[in-house]
Amino acid sequence: MLVSYRWLQELCPVEADVAEVARRISLAGLEVESIEEKGHNLADVVVAEVRAKNPHPKRDNLTLVRVFDGEDELDVVCGASNVPEPGGRVLFARPGAVLPNGMEIAARKVGGVESSGMICSEAELAIGSDAEGIFVMAPDSEPLPGAPVAEALDLHDFILDVGLTPNRPDCLGHVGIAREIGVLFGVAYRPRKAAGPRKAFTAEAVFETSQPTIELAPLWDSVADLDDPPTLPEISVEIENGDRCPRYGAALVSGVRVAPSPFWLRYRLHNLGLRALSNVVDATNLILLEWGHPIHGFDLDHLRGSKVVVRLAKDGERMSTLDGVERTFSTDDLLICDGERPVAVAGVMGGLDSEIREETKDVLIECAYFDPRSIRRTSRRLGLHTDSSHRFERGVDPEAVPQVLASAAGLIAELGGGAVATTAIDRIASPREARTIRLRPSRAAQLLGTPVSAEESLRILKSLGCSIVEQGDAEIIAEPPSWRPDLQREVDLIEEVARVRGYDEIPTAVPRVHPSETGTPGLVKTVDALRDAAVTAGLYEAINYGFVSTEDLRKARVSTDAVRLANPLSEERAVMRTSLLPGLTGAAARAQRHGASAATLFEIARTFEPSGDALPCERTTLAIALAGQRRGWIGGADPFDVYDGKGVLAAILDRVFGRVPEVVPGEVPAFMHPKRSAVVTLESRPVGFVGEIHPDVADDLELIGRVVYAELDVAALYGLAEELGPPQAQGLPKFPAVTRDIAMLVREEYSAGEIAGALATASKGLAESVSLFDLYRGGQIPEGHRSLAFRVTYRDPEATLTDKQVDKVHASLAKVARDRFEATIR
Repeated sequence: MLVSYRWLQELCPVEADVAEVARRISLAGLEVESIEEKGHNLADVVVAEVRAKNPHPKRDNLTLVRVFDGEDELDVVCGASNVPEPGGRVLFARPGAVLPNGMEIAARKVGGVESSGMICSEAELAIGSDAEGIFVMAPDSEPLPGAPVAEALDLHDFILDVGLTPNRPDCLGHVGIAREIGVLFGVAYRPRKAAGPRKAFTAEAVFETSQPTIELAPLWDSVADLDDPPTLPEISVEIENGDRCPRYGAALVSGVRVAPSPFWLRYRLHNLGLRALSNVVDATNLILLEWGHPIHGFDLDHLRGSKVVVRLAKDGERMSTLDGVERTFSTDDLLICDGERPVAVAGVMGGLDSEIREETKDVLIECAYFDPRSIRRTSRRLGLHTDSSHRFERGVDPEAVPQVLASAAGLIAELGGGAVATTAIDRIASPREARTIRLRPSRAAQLLGTPVSAEESLRILKSLGCSIVEQGDAEIIAEPPSWRPDLQREVDLIEEVARVRGYDEIPTAVPRVHPSETGTPGLVKTVDALRDAAVTAGLYEAINYGFVSTEDLRKARVSTDAVRLANPLSEERAVMRTSLLPGLTGAAARAQRHGASAATLFEIARTFEPSGDALPCERTTLAIALAGQRRGWIGGADPFDVYDGKGVLAAILDRVFGRVPEVVPGEVPAFMHPKRSAVVTLESRPVGFVGEIHPDVADDLELIGRVVYAELDVAALYGLAEELGPPQAQGLPKFPAVTRDIAMLVREEYSAGEIAGALATASKGLAESVSLFDLYRGGQIPEGHRSLAFRVTYRDPEATLTDKQVDKVHASLAKVARDRFEATIR
């Protein structure tokens, strides 16, 4: 949020420069991200008086203007059409001046005529957005020719860019930040009264007598009555849905003249990021920036039925908003209507038909309090985020309605020359319930780690605007102010005490660590070891939300029987994940969309499933995703396949548990490819699965190409490791090994792993290893068969093997292959 330091000083003057104010409010939680000085970079730009103007001798669209800059008379060629008559005053950049956009002004010929300087527009000096013509000062302006423009127009200011957290809606206006500064600097902030209108009239005949009304006159600094009040129709306000609109206020300004705003207002809006439109609209925007409370102005002549109705929309009801877009509403959208039709989307944007226009004479001002959740839903459903919805979504001050109405009515009347009705409507459909919070200084001291006295707590709470209900040494009962919806619990008040005192006042101390009798839990150690091993294997860790949408689970073909959140952030984060697949493949898909040639990711996290108890069933899982192409040695690259997944799992498990996993046929989840997936076992016990994701699932998850995916049950791995104990180191062999190969032709139904295991068993302990080194299909191999070649390493730990011994054992392996697997030995 952009904040004017000068405006803050008007609201709460403190004896501190802008840097100190920024430092103090940043330490208190309102982080100042940047400070920009305004009006300091306009050296050699001065007020000049037009002495003469004549058509350019050669260019029809140019004017030759003679100006007096306080020192000399200079001729300037100007292309603007609004050059004033002699005696008018303009803003003149002397030769040598450098404009904010970097343009350096120098004397040069334009159409053969020497031009010494430049007459500037608002946009060229970065003091406004109007680039249609040059800046012409008001006829009654005081600055003399030669006066620096920064002094003449009072431009100097500092603009602070303040980063606000969502829990501080009270600081979405200058009043709220000025209130904070008053607390931090010990200055008694008092909200100023609104400037009183020059003319006012009583409005008993305007607002229906049955309406709850308030008097605005006591909220103005002065007021002059109007002898001849205008004749206006009676106006009523009806609230059909009090839970959505607890409070609605309306004030009336009659006889306004819509015109451009004065420069001071346009300049302030420009510095704060808003474009000036007209005096009436600009006044509503200025009130928004001052109070942080959105208001809206209706053209009274375009409100039908002389009434305002706050109600829920009818399904399919339509209205064109101020941005010119026709929008369709649902029965959950709150609308502001007249007697016949919608005229505004409550808390979001006004309607096109009732907007303020050049011919507007009578303005009905709306100032309301809407339920934040209602505005948030409508804003998101319509895809329409505005300055108003941003504030209403977070919560405005419901008790500020009278003061904001008075300020708005007085300012519009001041700028537009209208008369203000001293009576305003203030309908309260659902009164605000006051809440009290207990603060115990002892509890505050316990949480903050430093003594906190009751006297200091009391002083801080009062400075924040809290009403003290009860007070004592042991506890204080306080009622938080209406503008602080974030203060709900005792810890909130304790945080306020810490904030105002200064977080830097909390002593820094290293906490004492009490060692656990049992040490770090074994499962935690296993998770850390698996994470380190996955990184060592070349994978990158992904950390995804534990919340997903039901649609994400459906696309991934995993269980949609998920734990639903009571208050989700959005539909995309409505349930707790039942699998790591949606999040991990989502990260891989994003990497692919951004042009990554490979995504090698892993995640160790918990999944959640309903258990029937208060808490869900949690399971810790290691998931791996390999997408794209593996790197080749010399420029070549092939897609990842299931063997890459198996290799990664082997590297991880061997590093952590000292054991190599096996991959065997078995039942895998429905989202895996039925022919290119397998069960992962460790010591013949299933611990997970690995393979390719089913093509249909990959398409739904927007993955490119084949993607290898694997999951390991961390709890099962930990339990197995605990049962088997740590791997034992083996001594170096004392006797040499003998290597023999065996090749065979077998049917496809027999897996290589199954055959290798049988061969190892048949060796009666002499086979140190049995590894597959060749697989061949096609050619002269019969259909449904394949050729497998194994390398068997024999070693006797007690003696050197002879050829006769090896030949005998090797023959028994061939016999097992023939008898058990119907193999043809080659």
